[in-house]
Amino acid sequence: MALWLSDSVGLLPGVGPRRSEQLAALGIESVEDLMWHMPLRYEDRRFPTDIASLEDGRPAVVLGVVVSAEVRPTKRRSVRMASVEIEDGSGAAGALFFGGFRLAALLKPGTRIILSGVPTPSGRTRKHIPSLEFKNPEYELLLGDAAKAGARWGRILPVYPSTEGLPRSTLAEIIRSCAASPELVVEDPVPREITVRRGLMPLRDAFTGIHSPSSLEEIEAARRRAAYQEFWDIQAKSAAFRAERACGRATPLAAGDGMLERFRSSLPFALTPSQELALSEVSGDLNGAVPMRRLLMGDVGSGKTVVAAAAIAKCAGASMQAAVLAPTTILSSQFYEACHRLLSPLGITTAEIFGKSKNAMSASEREKLEFDLKSGAVGVLVGTHALLGDSIAFKSLGLLVIDEQHRFGVSQRRRLLEANAGAHVLMMSATPIPRTLSMALYGDIDVSEIREMPQGRKGVKTRVMSDNHIGELYSFMADRVIRSGFRCYWVCPSIGGDSPDEEAGAVLSRARDVERNIPGVPVTRLHGAMPSSEKRDALRRFKEGDPGVMVSTTVIEVGVDVPDAVLMVIEGAARYGLAALHQMRGRVGRGSRAGICVLLDSAANIRNSRKLRVLLECCDGFRIAEEDLRLRGAGELLGVRQHGTLDLRVAEIARDGDLMEFAAEDFRSLKKTLIYCQWPDG
Repeated sequence: MALWLSDSVGLLPGVGPRRSEQLAALGIESVEDLMWHMPLRYEDRRFPTDIASLEDGRPAVVLGVVVSAEVRPTKRRSVRMASVEIEDGSGAAGALFFGGFRLAALLKPGTRIILSGVPTPSGRTRKHIPSLEFKNPEYELLLGDAAKAGARWGRILPVYPSTEGLPRSTLAEIIRSCAASPELVVEDPVPREITVRRGLMPLRDAFTGIHSPSSLEEIEAARRRAAYQEFWDIQAKSAAFRAERACGRATPLAAGDGMLERFRSSLPFALTPSQELALSEVSGDLNGAVPMRRLLMGDVGSGKTVVAAAAIAKCAGASMQAAVLAPTTILSSQFYEACHRLLSPLGITTAEIFGKSKNAMSASEREKLEFDLKSGAVGVLVGTHALLGDSIAFKSLGLLVIDEQHRFGVSQRRRLLEANAGAHVLMMSATPIPRTLSMALYGDIDVSEIREMPQGRKGVKTRVMSDNHIGELYSFMADRVIRSGFRCYWVCPSIGGDSPDEEAGAVLSRARDVERNIPGVPVTRLHGAMPSSEKRDALRRFKEGDPGVMVSTTVIEVGVDVPDAVLMVIEGAARYGLAALHQMRGRVGRGSRAGICVLLDSAANIRNSRKLRVLLECCDGFRIAEEDLRLRGAGELLGVRQHGTLDLRVAEIARDGDLMEFAAEDFRSLKKTLIYCQWPDG
């Protein structure tokens, strides 16, 4: 009887109700789920290691002869262990089996045994005790030749994640038996001519190669085929999302082209070629009846805000409203100020909404804002999560701009869109995403990139400095920066799990140290525990007051634009990710003078940190994003699983970028073939 991928695992031999429940706890309910349950690692049990070659902490398989076996007590009276010594002619090793005291009676001297596990120092110093021993290793007694041992020996063994009550060995045998079953039917979603052209094995063979491999080469070939399949599935999902979006109806905003031209004419500078191209792509989308879903990526300071403001101006010119959703109050306030400065000369009213923090908005202020929104008196609303409140309703929302969009979950974005069906969406990110990751994450979204910096920017010079020389840094800040009329940032180290109070304490401590070492210089404090109004006041004082130092946590990572800031000190720099370091570095050098970024850490961390070397060598955010992907992987880079389309079990973006591009190219070619092969009407 055929076994289909859609069949329940309960149909498999040896899988009854209890096993089915255990498998379900692992997310395995169908045969397909079982085939996609991937190994954590492989153990090569084909070639035993000589005992003399064992290394502390390195997994190994050894074949030896029992020299002695005895029962030993433990600290718990109810628990005893079997202590075994084996040798293979090259040396001797020990093995401890906790609770396996009955095993000692079976292990007569001369018995041949295979052990698999991780050897560690025995911790016992008597001469006849082996220096390395296995703790609770897997084992098998050999009555004949080693080649005739059980199914778990003499081959490459997959090791799977399991759950309580389901031994890994049992799970491995269930999966192996299923993958090797001649009754298993796998309908390959990818046409054979494509797999042949790409040199990929059929999906059925890939499952066999992953779960019952005969060689390391077969594992890699099978892994690549499975990775290609995952990328193919992403393309299929993206095509489905695009088709669903095409069924939606948005209000075309071509009527706002006149306002867009007025906006361009009001700018005191010329847009860069990248900005022009991005704006052209955005404007073209806004003219259509299909809701825009576009991601605008650009390096720190590349001018994404101006492009977004131009889109907002076009929206207002078509008598529609716009909303800007930002992840932090600092970013929201900066965006509001930019919109007010750029749009108010055109008669476009911009408002900002605050959250529930202290002194955010009075009840009367909020009531008036909500009334003006519903009546259409407010053309643009900028805010954080407060913008998602149930009481916020627009008269006619035509455009939603989401800044630093990866910081919002799918459900948060959907809440606004469900209440304003048909709105165009422009997402923005100052963290450039590598092309391969962009294809995986945003296959259903159009992407625009801004790769050039506005004219006049002098860039940023990056230096590393040992914290032993912090006194020299203070002197440099005082003599070369502040007394020259410029401003400095000092970012305090942030350790994962710190509470707001601890972060505030770190800022306060460093601020006092700066005041002590640079007397008479204004020092501004900024951290996440401050109310929104105090954060805004702190930024205003730093920007408009006398040249000084802002001591802060990473809240200044995005959205802070102070042209007179030329020095950025990042304390404990090796603790941060590459993207965060590059973001913070981008806060300086935004005016007419080149910026300086000092990466401050211990001498040892400076020597050992690959991240810091990358920053010294490169200022291109897109290249840094590629390196960050290699260092951290896609899953950690941006919290990518929130997007809802990327759920990779086999593929690795940095490693398998070629497969991603192949899958995208092959899927597009297949779609064209299907379109061309359709029967004509009638």
